[in-house]
Amino acid sequence: MIQPNTCALSELSSRALEDEIATLAAHIAAAEYRFLCLVAELDRRQVWAAHGLRSAAHWLAWRCGVGLNAGREKVRVAQALGNVPMISEAFAEGRLSFSKVRALTRIAAPHNEAWLLALALNGTAVHVEKVVRLARRHGEQEAIDLAQRAEQRRRVAWRWDTDGSLIIEGRLPAELGMLVVKALEAATTPPSKTPPAPENVTAVTSPPGETLVQRRADALVAVAESFLATGYREGLAGERNQVQVIVQVGEASACGCDTHPAPHIDGGPTIADATARRLACDSSLVVMTEDSAGNVLDVGRRTRTIPPAIVRALRRRDGGCRFPGCTCKRFVDGHHVIHWADGGETKLANLVLLCHHHHRLVHEGGFTVASDGAGGWQFTRPDGTTLPRFFTAQPVAPGQLVASQNGMGLSPLSLRPRWRGEKMDDNMAVAALQTLARRARLAA
Repeated sequence: MIQPNTCALSELSSRALEDEIATLAAHIAAAEYRFLCLVAELDRRQVWAAHGLRSAAHWLAWRCGVGLNAGREKVRVAQALGNVPMISEAFAEGRLSFSKVRALTRIAAPHNEAWLLALALNGTAVHVEKVVRLARRHGEQEAIDLAQRAEQRRRVAWRWDTDGSLIIEGRLPAELGMLVVKALEAATTPPSKTPPAPENVTAVTSPPGETLVQRRADALVAVAESFLATGYREGLAGERNQVQVIVQVGEASACGCDTHPAPHIDGGPTIADATARRLACDSSLVVMTEDSAGNVLDVGRRTRTIPPAIVRALRRRDGGCRFPGCTCKRFVDGHHVIHWADGGETKLANLVLLCHHHHRLVHEGGFTVASDGAGGWQFTRPDGTTLPRFFTAQPVAPGQLVASQNGMGLSPLSLRPRWRGEKMDDNMAVAALQTLARRARLAA
């Protein structure tokens, strides 16, 4: 373990100590700019997808030890830097800290970038964050103009895409849309005192790492399931409104092969065999026997593929998704390593917890999972390479991290704001941003 040289540090004068900290902070800011440029390129190439990860933020958590929330913020700032050249230049030169840039990129646009840059160079990070917060709360509300036309443009339409996905398009005015928003919010994060959902209503299955629009999509499904299960106050039979996947058993063809029609959603499009196998991995199954004319001869009892007792033991053992780099613990499925349809047993040694994203990757994405023989699991990419569980540390030569900043003339004054203690006029700052926004609209 590297220990700080306390003797050398104690010999520094207070002025030298301050200057070195301030100079190093400027180097860190310049290095942070380079770091974010690399993150933006990694995100553009979607390098994280090759590892089976959900996003660049998850890659940062996996490879760099960055928290998911902090990682998502770094990715957002990295993507925004390409749209703010003046702010990016000052950041690259070590004249702006990451804290300032993070706040500026929330509202920076071509019409106000120069003004915001001047604010950041003259004020502290507290000043910048306060102005940005006020601007987002009391700034121009372009959405109001759109809402005035929403009443006449309200509509809902849907269609089936070629890949079997249901595409929903809709538009609602604010007062009606809020009803939908409240329902989606309630489905996304149900209150602790909410009565338990009916047996056939599944919980929202978005892992924490999913984007907001993906969580809303899952919440919409939960709202639909809840309504179909409980119906209006008169009551509806919720069981008959479940989404059913129809898989027909094949018959021997002339070549001796088993053939069967493609599985399909009852009343909807066909789905891939791999998708049907994933859905059957951890679900309720009902076997129906039909004659050649399609008449139902027998209906078996509904059974759970994985019994509740094994589910409890599986959750106790795995704790969450076992895919390398995944932190999802709540919204997971029990996956049969050897599918039960292929003779795989429903026992702990043949089961592993996977979140919905990685469960889909294993069934439809070409990834595979197998026991490593030591109580763990080995995941393999579609190209046959194995996913490492961890990375060994690579030695870094002294001075390598700031080599790109050599010759930039960074000093203890590089990051120093020009603020002299005077009180900032918040109203004037917000008014200036509103004026710039109006001028930009008029110019357009």
